Amino acid sequence: MTLIAALRCRDGLILGSDSQETRGAKGHRLARSTQKVYEPRRGFLLAWAGPQDVAQAFILRLLRARGLSPGVDRLEIKARLHAILAELREDSSIEQRSDHIELLLAWWSRPEGKPVALHLFSGGAAEWVVTWAFGGMELGVESATFASGALRYIDPAALALEQAKIVALKVLRDTIDTTVEGIGGPVQMGVVQKSGVRLLEKADMRGLYDTVDLWESQCAELLIGATISPQDGSNPDRGMRPPG
Repeated sequence: MTLIAALRCRDGLILGSDSQETRGAKGHRLARSTQKVYEPRRGFLLAWAGPQDVAQAFILRLLRARGLSPGVDRLEIKARLHAILAELREDSSIEQRSDHIELLLAWWSRPEGKPVALHLFSGGAAEWVVTWAFGGMELGVESATFASGALRYIDPAALALEQAKIVALKVLRDTIDTTVEGIGGPVQMGVVQKSGVRLLEKADMRGLYDTVDLWESQCAELLIGATISPQDGSNPDRGMRPPG
C-alpha cells in the first residue's frame, strides 16, 4: 500500500511518498519502512507504488537503458518507458503482479528548459503532470486529492520550490494522518530543478516538518483572532489568493 505524489511549481517539481510497506491480509497487515522515492539514474527521479519487486525490476531495466537522458525528447523517453513496462508484463517470473504498479518519473527537460513528470500506469496508460498527480492506494489518492483541494487558495504556479515543498509535505502528511490503512510513516521527498535532482535528507525533512507545524499553529491562532490574516498584511504571500 502506498501513496505517491507529484507537484509542479514555478521553478521545479517535487515527488513525494509515504514510507510504509505493508504485507498480509486486511486487518492483519505487517508494516515496515522502505524507500519509495529514488534517483534510479542520473537526472531522473522516480516514485513507485505497488509490489516492491516489480518496482525494483522496472528500476533495474531503467538503469540499464542506453542513451536515456534528460536531453532526449520527452516523447522518446515516454515511448522507451512504455517499452520497459511492456517487457515487465511479459516477464513470467513477475506474472500478473506487474498489472498493479504505478510510477511517477520526473526530470528537467533540457530541450524544453523546464521540469516534466510522467504518471505511468502498468496497463500502458500515461499522463503528463500539470500541477498535482497522485498514485497508489485508491482511498489514499482520494484523501490526497481532497487535501490538495483544501489548499486551492494557493496557486502552485506562483510558488518557488522551497514554498512548494511545504505545501507538498502538508498534503502528504494530512493524508497520512487520516489513518488510511497501509499508508504511513514519515514523508519521503525529492526535487527536480535546473541544477538536477536531489533526494531530501532527514535534516531537510525535519526543517520542513517544523515549518508545517508553525503554519498550522498560525492557522489555529487566526481562528481565534490572535493575529491578522496574511492577506491583510503589508506583504501578502504571492501564493495566496488576493483580497477581494
